[in-house]
Amino acid sequence: MEIILERFGRIPDEVMVEIQTVMKDCYQRLSPHGLEIVDVMVFENSSRMEAHTSEERNALGAYPAGLDADFVATHEAWTGLPRIKVCYARYRELSPLLRAAILRHEVAHSVLHGSPEYYIFPIPNKLLEASDKHSLPRSMTVNILYLISIGVKDYEALKLLLDHQYVEDQVAYSLHVSRTEKDDLEAWDLSRGDSKKELFCLVGRFKDLACVAAVADQKGWRDLESSPAEKELEYLPKDMRKRLAGIAWALTRMDSYDTYTKVEIITDLVIRNLMEQVFRKK
Repeated sequence: MEIILERFGRIPDEVMVEIQTVMKDCYQRLSPHGLEIVDVMVFENSSRMEAHTSEERNALGAYPAGLDADFVATHEAWTGLPRIKVCYARYRELSPLLRAAILRHEVAHSVLHGSPEYYIFPIPNKLLEASDKHSLPRSMTVNILYLISIGVKDYEALKLLLDHQYVEDQVAYSLHVSRTEKDDLEAWDLSRGDSKKELFCLVGRFKDLACVAAVADQKGWRDLESSPAEKELEYLPKDMRKRLAGIAWALTRMDSYDTYTKVEIITDLVIRNLMEQVFRKK
């Protein structure tokens, strides 16, 4: 297993060593996995990382823009080689536990989703029909599917790590990503009265709850109400957050399905239990 570590900007040597050590140990624990090489790119700050991502997006016409702008680290495989990008400026602000958790999370993605087909999901017919029914722009339909696929893959990554005894750090990771930020509150306030924007805000929180659902068995969280994430979603109407959580917890009953099947089932649940309800209110 070869880790190709690249540095973009001023990043301390000890941080580069830390990143490589955590990842190497994780790949060893997840063995056998069949992965032979991974490209790890560490950027000094978010602007460098986002500029690099933007250039590749324009060249490849790859993934939707802006939906991963605040991530500490990301994984993709658009070129056929699994690549992990880390933003040092965000990474250094975290506790050692969360640093390791985030790096391991991306390692798990590279093991599970290290080829381009995990980033190309055809739009299900039901989503196309629902989008036409409610006059959703094509870009929004694509972004909804993208957010659903992120949630499904994040759930799978956490489950893999939990199965290999990474528990404490992954529970911490799930609680970290489920936090409600100022941007979440502002986006929801601005969306009020606009069904399309409300729907997009809700689907955007699915990926966070998918991570919470992944660790639910470890913590005895039978549902959203029994987890700390309930408090984080109090700004949403009770009915909507219950529906959203129900979709996320449905993943706990799909462990025998492949990624594509999960994405299709979750998309159907989003349409029936979330989209139709949001538009029915108006």
